[in-house]
Amino acid sequence: MSLPFVSLMRNPRFISLLKWVSQETQIKPFKSQILGTGFHLRFTINSRSFATVRAGEKLSVKTQIENRKMAQVAMLDYFYITRGLQYLVAESMSKSATLFNDNLIEKFLRFHPINEFEPFFESLGLKPSEYSHLLPSDKMFLNEDAFLLENYNTFWIYGIGLKQMGRIFRGAREVFGYETGVLASKIHAFEDLGLTKSFVSKIIVCSPRILIGNMNVEVAKVLEILKSMGIGVDWVDENLLEEEECYDWSSMHRVLSLLRDLCFNENELRGLVMRCPRLVFEDSGEWTLLLAGFQTKLGSSRSELWSFFYKFPEIQVKRCVLNIRHCFLFLNQIKMECDEIGKIFRVHSSWLGACPLKKTKTLLSRLNVGTSRLCQIIQENPEEMKKWTMGLRVKPLPSNGEEETSRLMKIQFLLNLGYEENSKEMERAVKKFRGRGSELQQRFDFLVSLGLNEKDVRYMVNAFPQILCQASDLLEAKVNYIVKELGYPLSTFVAFPSCLVFTLQRMKLRLGMIPCLKGKVKAISSLLVCSDQHFVTHYVNRHPDGPKHWEDLKKQILYK
Repeated sequence: MSLPFVSLMRNPRFISLLKWVSQETQIKPFKSQILGTGFHLRFTINSRSFATVRAGEKLSVKTQIENRKMAQVAMLDYFYITRGLQYLVAESMSKSATLFNDNLIEKFLRFHPINEFEPFFESLGLKPSEYSHLLPSDKMFLNEDAFLLENYNTFWIYGIGLKQMGRIFRGAREVFGYETGVLASKIHAFEDLGLTKSFVSKIIVCSPRILIGNMNVEVAKVLEILKSMGIGVDWVDENLLEEEECYDWSSMHRVLSLLRDLCFNENELRGLVMRCPRLVFEDSGEWTLLLAGFQTKLGSSRSELWSFFYKFPEIQVKRCVLNIRHCFLFLNQIKMECDEIGKIFRVHSSWLGACPLKKTKTLLSRLNVGTSRLCQIIQENPEEMKKWTMGLRVKPLPSNGEEETSRLMKIQFLLNLGYEENSKEMERAVKKFRGRGSELQQRFDFLVSLGLNEKDVRYMVNAFPQILCQASDLLEAKVNYIVKELGYPLSTFVAFPSCLVFTLQRMKLRLGMIPCLKGKVKAISSLLVCSDQHFVTHYVNRHPDGPKHWEDLKKQILYK
């Protein structure tokens, strides 16, 4: 039996705790035997294997509390008297590491010394998943890591509590390994800046990494800029949020420097920072820097960028970024010209950042309008987008006659193909045709001009109307690839009209495997229609050179 455990067994409080465990677990001690100089305590264990209560029974809340107190007292004596740890450390480990203590009692100590690092880390508020990989493999006792205890005491004496130390450990655990005097000197370096002890404690907890390197210089730079505009440390103290994961003072310095470059005088800057402290403190200003970069790429001038921040909406900076990003994607998806998008954001970003737009697909459906007209409406009056935000009911836009004209042209085109007027088949085909009705006949004629028979093209369109949703140059590229590069006849498209629906990239990837397949493919349809997994399994991996050829094709087509 190990000496630490023997010492613990001699503790009267712990013996009383073991007696309770024996009663609850139905562990019956046999007659002790003295063999030589060793004292052996033998047990016979009930088949329930350390079950603390009988099946179906529950300990009362009062009993559980009493048991926990007994465990805390026993562990305090063990750590303080037996192990000789400082009382402060022993007390925090015995009272704050409840999970460890409960687990220890449940497992009956397993007759080996306690790994003191486990309850120590748990007493700091750390979870086992956060410290299990940090437990030293060559140490079990805290006094074997003198620097850890010294830095722990330095924080405690300075007024930083256990849970706060746990946060410091998560953010910058290397500071607990500093040699004698290093941590204290770094802390005092902040006091040398004229900061109060309470404020130094707060910024250390909110941004532990300022204790690494010369980060006190970055703190000084931030405070100096604020001081120059008449803002004191008390205001910073009020706006530092402890729920923030970790402040980055170098990032906050960049934000303040940016805003100072944009403003026209210190009073304007002071007014902005006082009114919108989140521009500096939310995620250490990272979102603010992202916004500034985005607006600059869209062509915003210095005055336009300042106006944007000066009118910043009353929302989180991150939410503003997400709203603006979604609006940009929306304008891009409806194919608005880049210059027009830039004009809108340079003037209207202040309210666009507060407007969470609905999804593009939803808006096009609810507004019942094409992308060209939607672009025109937005360019004429961007504030129309205020009506299309989340939570508002979007009404269809009044018809301007173009949609109806386009629909009539689609219907006429389908009638010429032989569709029956007002039939369900015609209605389904009309919905499948995207774009203007005037483009359908043009694309039909283009396919005929490539050498296909008009009757065959009529059949192909009847079978797959989506063929005509593609631009003429794309149709030409697909036909040329199949006919001129691969050598297939034009009749291939008549037998397999949906071939033209697949992307040119898919065609080149799949059909590019044909030389490797050595004539084992009878129709290109079998290569194009199957899933990616099926294709790789049945057409790539079954041939010795297949995987290499497949990778070469992807490098050539996808990554060129």
